[in-house]
Amino acid sequence: MKRKKLSIHTLTLLIFTVLLLLGLFSAYAQGQLSVITRKQEGRRMRNSSGLFDPESNADAFRIEPGETLILAELDGPGEIQHIWMTIGARDRRYPRSLVFRIYWDDARIPSVETPLGDFFAAGHGMRTNVYTLPIEVTSHGRAMNSYWKMPFKKQAKITMTNESDKRVTSCYFYIDWVKLDRLPPDSLYFHARYNQEWPVKPFTPYTVLEVEGDGQYVGTVMNLHSSVGSWFGESDDRFYIDGEEIPRLVGTGFEDYFTDAWNLRLFSNLNAGVSIREWDSEDARITCYRWHIQDPIMFNKSLKVEIERRSYVEVKNPITGEIRKGNFKYRADFCSSVAFWYQRTIATPWKPFPILKERVTKEIWINPKEMVEHSKEKSLLKASPGLTPSRRHLRPNGRYLSFYMFNDKVGSWLEIPMKVEEESRYSISVFQILFKEHGIWKLILKGPGFNEILDPRMDFWDPYLVWKENYPRNEVFGTTIEKKVGVYDLKPGDYILRFECIGTNPLSYDKRTGGNGYSIGLDAISLRKLPWQDMNVWYDDYLAKEKIFFEKKIDEAKKIVAELAEAITAYKEDYGRYPESLDILIERPAELNRNWAVKRGKWPYFKGNRIPLDPWGQPYRYLIPGRYNPNSFDIWSVHGHSRNPDLWIGNWKAERREEKD
Repeated sequence: MKRKKLSIHTLTLLIFTVLLLLGLFSAYAQGQLSVITRKQEGRRMRNSSGLFDPESNADAFRIEPGETLILAELDGPGEIQHIWMTIGARDRRYPRSLVFRIYWDDARIPSVETPLGDFFAAGHGMRTNVYTLPIEVTSHGRAMNSYWKMPFKKQAKITMTNESDKRVTSCYFYIDWVKLDRLPPDSLYFHARYNQEWPVKPFTPYTVLEVEGDGQYVGTVMNLHSSVGSWFGESDDRFYIDGEEIPRLVGTGFEDYFTDAWNLRLFSNLNAGVSIREWDSEDARITCYRWHIQDPIMFNKSLKVEIERRSYVEVKNPITGEIRKGNFKYRADFCSSVAFWYQRTIATPWKPFPILKERVTKEIWINPKEMVEHSKEKSLLKASPGLTPSRRHLRPNGRYLSFYMFNDKVGSWLEIPMKVEEESRYSISVFQILFKEHGIWKLILKGPGFNEILDPRMDFWDPYLVWKENYPRNEVFGTTIEKKVGVYDLKPGDYILRFECIGTNPLSYDKRTGGNGYSIGLDAISLRKLPWQDMNVWYDDYLAKEKIFFEKKIDEAKKIVAELAEAITAYKEDYGRYPESLDILIERPAELNRNWAVKRGKWPYFKGNRIPLDPWGQPYRYLIPGRYNPNSFDIWSVHGHSRNPDLWIGNWKAERREEKD
């Protein structure tokens, strides 16, 4: 087959793009490198988990369940410039169960308070690599680096709390900082605060941050756990600065705020990226980050950051299979976030930090390696005759083991028992060990009232052999990935996970047999209990409430429009002219200010000390002479649709608008 040749135009464009990117990176790098040509102030310092013990390799701390480890207590003035850490833990969701806190200047309230993984731009208790300006993460999410600059005047205290019920076997860290004689007078304190919301408050946006003070906002890490199918990203970002009722900064969509376009895909750039991205379905997990280092959002008094929760909805009736879709609905997704900002003062309280069971969904873990026994009679695992379940090293030091079973033919099987305690909705994942000698297996789940093929063709061959991030380790130990196999409603009882070998990848090769490979490797199987149940039932309830919700808004807008029209007319009767603006209806007339004993006409024209916003948070509009009432005035609410006059709610009759239009 002939390969298509690149056109001169395409090749030129490709070369130009590469050179442009290299040029931009080079310019940035040169700017950074130029800094170190000048002597820096201060004394270089480091707090680490290691000690100067030439005969010891004990360079880490353990953290017991419920324990808080003090990583550093630093005397200022100074500036933290780099934090590196890596964790070994028995809790697989340790990125969410470990809480990272930083306190400035003997404060009792932490200015940094966030799950460890979320601080490093990976939510949901998951791990992933990130390549950004202030955050770098490698080693499959295990080597975490922060380059945020963190100045402090008197003291810095950094802690890590293990809120899981399992031990952290190793916590390694570097905290690189500089001791200074004095800080610049305009130095600001670094803050990072985690927030989440579940259950969702109906018909409301998600609040990333509400803070009072003087500072600048520098970044967002946003997590979304999708409760329904379809695209979630029609949600706009909104920034309310210094107490504004109407947001000064308004976005155009979820992916647009995170600098992508037309859906989202995985990418990691210096200033924005998508670190976790699963397809638009129930249980989809997404994490995005956006740094405002190049465009900080300054505030003098306060800041409120919101993201809409409106987009498409798709739900399936579990009985009939009918799929219903909705457009621009309020979604009931589990949202969480970390807000990053600098502020002149240390932190003030906002919300209680969510407890672990609120941050992490309950999960059943099945570990086949722990079921392996030398005696087949004692083993909980069952396999076809001639096959022997075993363990295999997954790391060079031999401490981490995985399940492995050699197989050389189609038709072999493996059965793994498991138990479900609670009736609920579960998302099932298989953590595969992909390897060059593995085969293709079918996965079946059997249990109380349940007999389903979860995956008809699960390939265990490793396509990542040339993936530089994992090379050369995967040549020896393979690649571990999570394969989601669906969301199911399960009843309590005993279940069997059955793997059946159905074939081999044509590229798989087993040197022991000299032919294709058919073996299997497993790290674990997970059943995550979802925080919601049947979303088809939720959607029925939502539609009924949505109808009432919007009817109330429309009725309220009609009522205020009528009251404002009456007030404008009364003003005209008193003064012989229409008010120049709606605010004049609130102001006390000058004649009354000059003579308090005289009460003139119909003032006050509008009750209250301000003209309210309409039910959609927008100002009522006023025009003289009117477009639809050319002999008087128009007063209306745009009904949340500034660009669609057909939906406006005003003081005109429908037929008059039709004539004008």
